[in-house]
Amino acid sequence: DESRMPQCSIWDDPDLARKIREACRVAREAGYQYLWIDSCCIDKASSSELSEAINSMYDWYGRAEVCYVYLADVSSGEDPYACQSSFRSSRWHRRGWTLQELIAPRAAIFLSKDWESIGSKHALAALVEEITMIPREALLHLESLDEYSVAERLSWAAQRETTRAEDRAYSLLGIFDINMHTLYGEGERAFRRLQEEILRRVPDQSLFAWGNVYADTEAHQDLAQCPLLQAANSITCGISDDVSETALFAPHPEKLTKGGKIRAVSHNDVFRRLRLSHLPVTQYVSTPHGIQMQIPVIPLARCLRHGAVQDSEHTLQSRWYLAILGCEHVDHPGALLGRVCYIPSSESGIDHLYCGFAGPGHLYMHFNLFPLSSATMERCHEDIQLKTVYISHPIRATLQPGTARYEPHEKVNLVLRRKTRDALRTEGYTAELRGPDQEEPTTHWLTLSSDDHIITIVYRQTLDDDSKELTVEAHVTMSRPSLNSSGDVQIVYRSVKWRESVYSAPWGSLLSSREIMLAVAPRKLTVTLGLDWATSSHYFLRVEINSRPLLVTPATSLELAQDEVCRTPGSGGRGVGLQVIGADGKEA
Repeated sequence: DESRMPQCSIWDDPDLARKIREACRVAREAGYQYLWIDSCCIDKASSSELSEAINSMYDWYGRAEVCYVYLADVSSGEDPYACQSSFRSSRWHRRGWTLQELIAPRAAIFLSKDWESIGSKHALAALVEEITMIPREALLHLESLDEYSVAERLSWAAQRETTRAEDRAYSLLGIFDINMHTLYGEGERAFRRLQEEILRRVPDQSLFAWGNVYADTEAHQDLAQCPLLQAANSITCGISDDVSETALFAPHPEKLTKGGKIRAVSHNDVFRRLRLSHLPVTQYVSTPHGIQMQIPVIPLARCLRHGAVQDSEHTLQSRWYLAILGCEHVDHPGALLGRVCYIPSSESGIDHLYCGFAGPGHLYMHFNLFPLSSATMERCHEDIQLKTVYISHPIRATLQPGTARYEPHEKVNLVLRRKTRDALRTEGYTAELRGPDQEEPTTHWLTLSSDDHIITIVYRQTLDDDSKELTVEAHVTMSRPSLNSSGDVQIVYRSVKWRESVYSAPWGSLLSSREIMLAVAPRKLTVTLGLDWATSSHYFLRVEINSRPLLVTPATSLELAQDEVCRTPGSGGRGVGLQVIGADGKEA
């Protein structure tokens, strides 16, 4: 007879965890009948239940009568306000998932490791604000979270840690009132996906305001008049070697550490400040080429001190801009933030935007954002352009070990990618890469043949210091048949060099692009050469050729005298440059 069997209580189970036993005791003594504990009330073996819990947890905490926060590393009886208190240093303040546990509930009580009350969230609001940098208005629900910019909300999580990379994004869903599928295994892409979801729901471009903000400027001061920029002989701009840092999206939450000082500016306010005739509402459209958007930009060389901008990557200055964001820094009220970016031109109209940096060249100071005061905007008003750009999709994660870019080279191999061959073929060149051979084991030859000229690039590499230092020289020769009857061949010679050491940076970090100007009348050729690290001891050749008309001034009516340009007899000797002859027969 089952009715006569003794009824066993859960409290009689010797294996019941002390955490559960004590939590129930505290809740029962406070008059509550039901208690939900996150660590044991979610079946993590069920992916559907886990996903539902992650998307609902903020709401559950928000609807609770009270949330008990058990701090296993905090002692009772000490003053939590003391400089060295265990409450201040508790790891609970640094965990990713505890952010929503702190903000969502209206009432929260902190418990010490021996289950004694330390105080409530309301009573300790000032201290918690000091520790977490979260305003008490947000902690106590005096203001909606929507009153805080996206950058500021992300800054609250910037220094927090999670066991899994995906949880750094999933733990923020409730902070932005967003639902999205959980895909454990996607790694850091979860944070990129979260940002894309934020874009779709929150009209706030402070999401893009991560990195260093230029601060050496007074209120309403024109950037061109700032002392630090004026004192610099040059302003250097460039792009990070870390590809993940070239997109408008931050690669990870740490990049938003300084976001607490970024405030969102409404579209109407941006329109008023820019004084444009038309500024469409920003829309973000996902395409196979990336996320398409329209954004106002100012040429970087026009915005900063004119004539001082130099490009560390040897690309055209005209492709560097400040993208005007709908946000501002609290230390520079009224000044929209301009993000340094590089937008290479594309004949197809698919212009990708890459984030970069700029700063005084002699100080090696790099800034990603510049405050654009009303004085700067007034001076540059006529230069503001509205550009349609694309934010590239995330690149495929590398499967190589993290140490690969630090290992000594065995033998350097150069590879010409298929897409590079196809791009050169589009420009009218057939590419052939050969070498090395037994006679020259450290040399590669690249031949680019067109209908009327041939460009030959000889790459020679040298490994020093136990293969930990690499030098690559590229010798460029351009030849074409002479137009006279001598049968001579004209040759133009140029040379560029790269050098890098694994002691100072990972392989591939210092191999920036180099541009070489060649003239093939009536055209001017810009040959861009570069090296991209591919894998251990292998590099991709970067080769681009841009052809433009050779400009002729009316004053001199310059033209290239085809039989006078570094003409070399059939002996095969090399010329040393390009000689330009004017219409009067004299060297120009």
